[in-house]
Amino acid sequence: MGLIQFTVKTDNLVAAEGVSKTDFVTFDGRVIRTDSTFNQGTLRCVRGQSDSSKLRVLCNIDGQQRVVHTTSLRETQTNYALELELARGELARLRNFYALWTGAGLKSSPALDNVISKAHKEFSSGIFSEHQATAALESIRHTHKAIGLLIDAYTRQRITFRQQRTLNFPMTVGCRISKPPSEEGSFCDAFNAAFVRTTWRDLEPKDGEYQWAELDAIVDWATAHKMFIVGGPLLDLSSDYFPAWMEPWKRDLLNLQSFTSDFVETVVSRYVGRIRHWEVICGPNRGGANALSEEQRLNLIVRAIEAAQEVDEQIQISLRIIQPWGEYLSTTENRLPPIQFVDTLRRSGATLSEVNLDLRFGGGDLESLPRDMLNLSQLLDHWSLLQLPLNVMAAVPTTPHSADSDAADSAHELTQMQLMEDLFVMSLSKERVTGFYCLNWEDDDAPGGRLVRPDGSIHSVLYKFSDLAETHWPT
Repeated sequence: MGLIQFTVKTDNLVAAEGVSKTDFVTFDGRVIRTDSTFNQGTLRCVRGQSDSSKLRVLCNIDGQQRVVHTTSLRETQTNYALELELARGELARLRNFYALWTGAGLKSSPALDNVISKAHKEFSSGIFSEHQATAALESIRHTHKAIGLLIDAYTRQRITFRQQRTLNFPMTVGCRISKPPSEEGSFCDAFNAAFVRTTWRDLEPKDGEYQWAELDAIVDWATAHKMFIVGGPLLDLSSDYFPAWMEPWKRDLLNLQSFTSDFVETVVSRYVGRIRHWEVICGPNRGGANALSEEQRLNLIVRAIEAAQEVDEQIQISLRIIQPWGEYLSTTENRLPPIQFVDTLRRSGATLSEVNLDLRFGGGDLESLPRDMLNLSQLLDHWSLLQLPLNVMAAVPTTPHSADSDAADSAHELTQMQLMEDLFVMSLSKERVTGFYCLNWEDDDAPGGRLVRPDGSIHSVLYKFSDLAETHWPT
C-alpha cells in the first residue's frame, strides 16, 4: 500500500464528483487504482502500488470541469502542493507536445509562443512567491489557452496536409439509428453511414422467436440510400440489454456462450452480403451487466467472434471500448487497462478488424471524465499502436433543460456543438481514424443527447456536420 497527500489551498478546485475517480498513471500507461478522499483542504490518495506515477484529478478551472495532470510523483512523508504540481504537470504536457510537433514540422505562431512564455513566467513566480496557489492557477489558465492554440494549429496543418494527398478523406461519418430517420433529408445531408441498432432483447423477446420487421426496415432504408452500414452491438456487456428469458443463464458461462453464439450466428446469417461490418461487442473491457470476470468476458468474446466468422468469412468485426482512458479501474474490480484488454484479447486468438472508442463525456458510470483535445490526440495516437483502424463513437453531452433561462439552454447547445466539432476535427487529423459516429439520432434510451428532439427540431450539431460534409467527405 502507498499514500500520497496533497494540500489544496483553492476553494472548489477539486470537483467533488470526481474524487472517487481520481487515479494515477505510470509511465507505461498502467492505471493505479486509488482510494481518494478530500477533507479540509487535503486530498488523500491511498494506492495499491507504490510506483512513481502521474495524478489525474477532475478540477474546476474557470467554471469548466476537466481532468488535470501532475508530472510523475514519488511517495514522500510531506504533502505536495496540488496547485503547483498541477501547473507543473500541465505545462510539461504542453511542452512535450509542442516540442514533438514542431520538431516534426508544425509551424508555431507568435500568439502561441507568447502564451507559452506567460505560462512559464507564472509557474516560475508560483515556485518562489508566497502567493503560490494563485500564480499556479494563473499558469494553468495560460497553459490551457496555449493548448487550445496548439491544437488548432496542429489539426489545421494536419488536415491541410491530408487534403494535399487525397481529394476526399477515406472516412465514414454516420449516426446510430433504430428506425428509418424521421428527418431523412437532414440525415442524408450530414452522414454517409448508418450505425444500425441491433438489440438482443428487441430482436428475440422470447427464446427462439425473432422479430425482424423493424431491423429489416432500417437495413432496406440504408441500402436504398446507399449508406455504408454498420450493425451492432450484437452483445452489450456494459448495460443489461439481454432479453428477460436469459435471466437464469446470464451468470452461467457455458450456457451464456451457447446462447450468445447462437444469437450472433442467427443475426449475421440473415444479413450476409448486406451488412459486412459488425460491432459484435460493446463494453467488454468494463463489463457490468452480468458480473462476469475479465477472464470470463475474454472467453465469451472470443467465442462470439468465432461464431460470426463461421457464418461470413469476409465479415469485418469491431468491438467498442467504454471509458478508453480507464476511469472504470478506480470504481470496479477490473485490472486490465483498456488497451491491454484488447491486446490480451488478440493474443487469445480473436481477430479484430477495427476498434471503436466510446467518447461520451460526463459524470455517468459509462462516461469518460471531461478532457481537452490534447488528451484526445494522445489517446488516438496511443490506440494507433495496435495498427488497427479506429472508429470514434461520440455522443452529445446531455444537459438538463433550464426552465429559467432560454439563453442558458442556447449557451449549452453552443458548447455541445463546439465539443462535437472539436472531436470530429481531431479525428479527421488522424490517419488511423476511419470512422466517426454519433450515438443517438432520436432515441430516448440511446447514449447522449438526441440530434432530433421529441418536438422534431434539429440540434445545431447536425447543421455543423452538414457544413463539414461539403468540405471533407463524399455524400
